[in-house]
Amino acid sequence: MEVLSVLFDPILPVFAIMVLGYALGRSGKATVDDARQVNRFAMTVFLPILIFGLIANAPITNFSMVPVAIYASVEALVFITGFFVANRLFNRPANESILLAFCGVFSNNAFFVLPISVLLYGQESVLAITTIVTLDGTFTFTGAMIALQIIDQGRAKPAQVMLEVAKLPIMQAVFWGVIISLSGLHIPTPIQTFVSFNGAAAAPLALFALGIVLSSTRFRLDAAIVTFSGIKLLFFPAAIWLALETFASNDPQRDLFLFGAAGPSGTVAFSLALFFGVKTDAIAQIVIWTSILSLFSLAMLA
Repeated sequence: MEVLSVLFDPILPVFAIMVLGYALGRSGKATVDDARQVNRFAMTVFLPILIFGLIANAPITNFSMVPVAIYASVEALVFITGFFVANRLFNRPANESILLAFCGVFSNNAFFVLPISVLLYGQESVLAITTIVTLDGTFTFTGAMIALQIIDQGRAKPAQVMLEVAKLPIMQAVFWGVIISLSGLHIPTPIQTFVSFNGAAAAPLALFALGIVLSSTRFRLDAAIVTFSGIKLLFFPAAIWLALETFASNDPQRDLFLFGAAGPSGTVAFSLALFFGVKTDAIAQIVIWTSILSLFSLAMLA
């Protein structure tokens, strides 16, 4: 009964805005171009405001780095494994293999898991999720960009890639949020109101846009889609659970790191595929299937 309770509130209400976007997309009342514009504003304006507010108000000084190191290590191992599975077992090109492996470890924490976590546990209790967002946005995303650049151009400019990542609004929000939190400064009430009011728009806008994009996706399952959906929803969370159980079983943030690992594949993989000219069919379907199926796994873990 508790699982059903969490599923019906808050998970399904959060997911419902994506269904609405899908319905409007299918009916022709919203287009993919509309979705891209909405998603761009969510990514560059509202998400940075949300992340800044969460980190600035979080008790960073009380946070343990052990589960972060565990999460990052497992993520790297599963990513490498996923690449070889895609490249050697399914004979996918190297660039597509990188993004399939990326789908297996990069969770849609910013737009899906984070708002659910805030509703379930409150803003003061989701530092683990914001840490995963920061970790993935800083290291996982940068690593994938460098690897794709090497394949695309035959060489990479890591310094240039890292500089571009550092310029992203979300990274700026992380930086200033950490500074505010570590300094112990109190955010003035008017600014806090601005952050709370506008930050809350990030997830609904992004999920609505995702629903529109998914409405134009053709479904055709194959072994690679099933495998990497399984890696994201089952293998990766299981590996995180085993590592946390072994090395950080008493950490108070342990369950939230597992919750973050169980989220659906992030749409960033789809965006990178478009940017580097990589085939998107399998990637888009993995995002869809994991978004739907993770409703149940997140409800069980909540």
